[in-house]
Amino acid sequence: MKIFSRNEYSELKTVLVGSCKNHSWPSADVAFNKMIKSSTYQPIPTMSTLPEYILDEAEDDLEGLVEIFNRLGIKTLRPQVKVKHWAYSARDILLCAGSHIIECPTQFISRKSEASLWSDLKTNAKMSGIKWTESLLPKSKTDPCFDAANICKFDNHLLYLVSSTGNKEGAEWLQQQVGTDFEVVVWENVYAHAHIDSTVVSLNSNTVLFNADRVKEELIPNFLRSHTHIWVNDVVPRSFYKFPFASKWIGLNLLSINPETVIVDPIQVALIEQLKYNNFNVIEHALRHSRTLGGGHHCITLDILRS
Repeated sequence: MKIFSRNEYSELKTVLVGSCKNHSWPSADVAFNKMIKSSTYQPIPTMSTLPEYILDEAEDDLEGLVEIFNRLGIKTLRPQVKVKHWAYSARDILLCAGSHIIECPTQFISRKSEASLWSDLKTNAKMSGIKWTESLLPKSKTDPCFDAANICKFDNHLLYLVSSTGNKEGAEWLQQQVGTDFEVVVWENVYAHAHIDSTVVSLNSNTVLFNADRVKEELIPNFLRSHTHIWVNDVVPRSFYKFPFASKWIGLNLLSINPETVIVDPIQVALIEQLKYNNFNVIEHALRHSRTLGGGHHCITLDILRS
């Protein structure tokens, strides 16, 4: 099989798509509980099992996305969800850096074995000679720790967000794994809660979209300063069931199909107009429970082959 992805925008050929089947929030994950308690949303309810109708609707939305990929000739892979999981967001645990797959040293003990949901992919990749690196679960604050969704790929650069889900030791470890294939650029004091992909979006080789609520001009990394910058000042908040596992900014969580085309939630009317003004084609696809489950179009997918 072929695996290769160095950026977020080249022609998408093969993609992993998450699942809501057998979904369950973890009950004994210290890092998960800490993240929930740190939410600005109050009061925080017990993270109980979600109603079946929500999981069914969310799975329908995922299948609708797969249908879009099928029409576009993009190959999709789905996880083997025989056990309870919270792998709606396929991007969180596996990082595809070039032709190298890295199982990230996530702090979430309940997700450490998530790569097993993609065991067929792992087997086929290894049989094809693809480099596949496993990691250790961090046991202290100074052990390497990050999720794959802490990282945005920009060809020769991996922009690494330091946050509650990724530390600087993780960036150092990642640099050791990728060697001279990429430069890991540490990005600090931007957004501390979790992942990077509702803060910055790489749209093509010269265009970057920024969350204006989080990113200031002086915080733009040097290698992105000459790019065209699209600033998003606000998004439409989706409703959620009892507790939002993602902020309203999940509406900015776009997926690029190629350098001219992106997939966006249709409720983001102003954002869609902004993208079209900048000459992007927009495919509209709703994720009705993106805030409840904590994943937009970029979160719930993982590109493993781009041309």
